[in-house]
Amino acid sequence: MKNDNNKKGQVKENADILHTGRLGVFSADVAKYTSSIDIDRRLIKAVLDINKAHVLMLSKQEILDSKTAFELLKVLSKVPENLEIKDVLEDVHMNIEDYVISEVGKQLGGMLNLAKSRNDQVSTALRIALRARLLVLGHSLLRLQIVLQKLATYHASTIMPGYTHLQRAQPVTLGHHLLAHFEAFDRDFSRLVDCYLRVNNCPMGSGAIAGSSYLLDRKYVAQLLGFDSIVENSVDAVSSRDFATESIYLCAQIITDLSRISEETILWTTREFSFAEISDRFSSTSSMMPQKKNAIVPEIGRAKAAQVLGDLVGSLGIMRSLPLSYNLDLQELTRNLWSALDNTISSLILHAEMMDEMKFEKENMKEATKFDDFLFATELADHLVNKYSLPFREAHGRVAALVKYCSELGFTKNQFSKVDENKLEEILGVGITKREICELTSPEKILNKRKTTGFPNPKLVRKSSQEKIARLKRHGETLEAFEDKIARSSELMNHEANALKKEFSLGDRKGIVKMKEATLRREDAAEVKQ
Repeated sequence: MKNDNNKKGQVKENADILHTGRLGVFSADVAKYTSSIDIDRRLIKAVLDINKAHVLMLSKQEILDSKTAFELLKVLSKVPENLEIKDVLEDVHMNIEDYVISEVGKQLGGMLNLAKSRNDQVSTALRIALRARLLVLGHSLLRLQIVLQKLATYHASTIMPGYTHLQRAQPVTLGHHLLAHFEAFDRDFSRLVDCYLRVNNCPMGSGAIAGSSYLLDRKYVAQLLGFDSIVENSVDAVSSRDFATESIYLCAQIITDLSRISEETILWTTREFSFAEISDRFSSTSSMMPQKKNAIVPEIGRAKAAQVLGDLVGSLGIMRSLPLSYNLDLQELTRNLWSALDNTISSLILHAEMMDEMKFEKENMKEATKFDDFLFATELADHLVNKYSLPFREAHGRVAALVKYCSELGFTKNQFSKVDENKLEEILGVGITKREICELTSPEKILNKRKTTGFPNPKLVRKSSQEKIARLKRHGETLEAFEDKIARSSELMNHEANALKKEFSLGDRKGIVKMKEATLRREDAAEVKQ
């Protein structure tokens, strides 16, 4: 009976370079199910750079002669970054190798994967692509911080109620409130820098799990690829993904901080608050109710935050029970990584634009503060301590009784001022005057009395906001330094490739692979050592 390898759901035995020999026929359905092609497109450039650096290293170590290395580099430079990828080859690594072999044949192209594995390649490629996205994330975060700093400076004196439990608490300024968000994002930026430094270490040379018997120069490859150092242990290098889960956590923390702005924007733009209005560019309306202006960007921002939190839990779930070293489960974690980064970056960009154009209703904020005496209840209690020598807890109780009295009478504005002095003395137990009440319920006067660093005194807010400019400049310089290092490594790679081309053109045209010579040298060295 004739063997038919073209049955539906199967791929020819010789249709790819990976499944010949050991396994033979490979199911097309399995290929589709296990393939990482849909997420590997992000890695094409990184994988090409890795292959180039690896070939240069093999040539430097005289494992490949200059002709072989030169020919491999030449064909690698021709691989398009929008390379059409085949599912049957499972991933970008095999597709690039397949392309090279199809261009120069197995005799030469078959040397491309010498002394390396998809395991160390994918870990390295992920780090290269991830650090690029972390830099985009850093610039997006920095842009939002710049907007917050600018708004905080402009609104340093804009009075508003401060809230705890979403209930009015004490007077602050809008600038002070916005700087609180700034500080949270500033800690996020510090986390981003720390995360980047851990990401920027090179696993290449670790092979599948145990390295290679060839004498590789891992630090040279790391230098060509712009890494700060190598991931030393070969098992750890191919199986660890904490650099990815940490990056997802970073995104989760940033977008969680951002979702608090989303929530406040939604609340503040309602008629119940009327504290702010967002630009029409970031709004939508109802298909039925023509009066509606819905804050759709912050609404989606809240939902994106939930998705990134899901990415974090999902990625940790994948890692939690994996034995060392490499397992294909790690491939699925990459989806969470790109999803978290994409959602966080897009949310930061749009929220920065939205806030930059946001109109704050200063008069509404001031009115909500100026005429609500309850915001000054703590100030009244402190006054009873300072002037009338009451213990604070007793003063607290007496003011609470006054608040209750005003609430039962239905007072909603100027509550303390509406109580006559006899009743004030009856409730508070001291002969306090209306003039004292007026002094204690003036937001301008109360805020100006806040003279300790970090308090909402408009002068302190303005000073603090101005000081942030130097910090933002340093953040920008940090990102530029990371980018410059990558650019310099790219220049070094080009320089080394040109040097190899020059060496080849000057005489080494025999095309002899020097692996045997290198092997003999290693064997001789091993004998001497023994």
